[in-house]
Amino acid sequence: MGSRSVWKEEARAELRLRVLSSLPPMHQRYLFEETRKLCRNFLRRQRVPLTEMTTEELLSEVWQKLLGTVSVDNAETELTSLDPNQVSMDPDVPERDGRVVWLIDQIGGIEAMAHRREDVLRRRFGRAPAGSGRRMVQPRDDSEFSHIVSDADAPDTLDAMDGLRIWRGLLAMADLEFRPNDDLSKLLRLLAENPAILQESSGDQWPIKEMVCELNRRFPPPAWTDDRVDNAKRRLVNWIKRLKRKNGLDTVELEALFARVARQQECSYETSSLGRPSDSLNP
Repeated sequence: MGSRSVWKEEARAELRLRVLSSLPPMHQRYLFEETRKLCRNFLRRQRVPLTEMTTEELLSEVWQKLLGTVSVDNAETELTSLDPNQVSMDPDVPERDGRVVWLIDQIGGIEAMAHRREDVLRRRFGRAPAGSGRRMVQPRDDSEFSHIVSDADAPDTLDAMDGLRIWRGLLAMADLEFRPNDDLSKLLRLLAENPAILQESSGDQWPIKEMVCELNRRFPPPAWTDDRVDNAKRRLVNWIKRLKRKNGLDTVELEALFARVARQQECSYETSSLGRPSDSLNP
């Protein structure tokens, strides 16, 4: 990047900082929350696991790129991308204030978010070797399964139908490995029917006591206890990890595998249905 390009980028960063500084506190809080929401939704739609990047990490990178290391006392800035005389200001409604709208637009949308994600990964792991990708990010704890559950049930994932397919594929693969009366299978079905149980938990702290109550209600007897649920949980998480190791997958790729299994089931069902007369033809 030439010196003139560097100067222009610094000028744009200072302009953004000046505009940000001109906002009242209520507008600044709104802008910060909207930016956090953009980062969170981008990571969810791209199915980025928490073990790779958190909302806070991406948010920090976005603000660093947006404002840079500038000071409001720097040299005079060219106001080429924003004419203060043409900006509407609303002291009561932040989303109608032209300064807020302009700053959100300066973030750059999905493509810019993807660049900021790549910036974080490059700092952490370096550039990806051509054709081989970066090394697999190892999970920090059992929350990787909670992340799969959250993605499969989240209303703002990239494709709601694929979210349902993740669950169907996960259950289909578990049915090949475990008997229906296995504790692991029962636990998995509870989670599939009520994924909010894990969505409301944090990290690897599963709500064991709530699960005990639900499992006793749905699958009695013998009675479920904390130890019994915790044992089924460990087996489930270990099975997920074995799937990843055996197939060389990270969390996002494993979700894609579950969705693909569900699609294959759908195709098989549609194919088998072609040879049968439609129910509407049989009174």
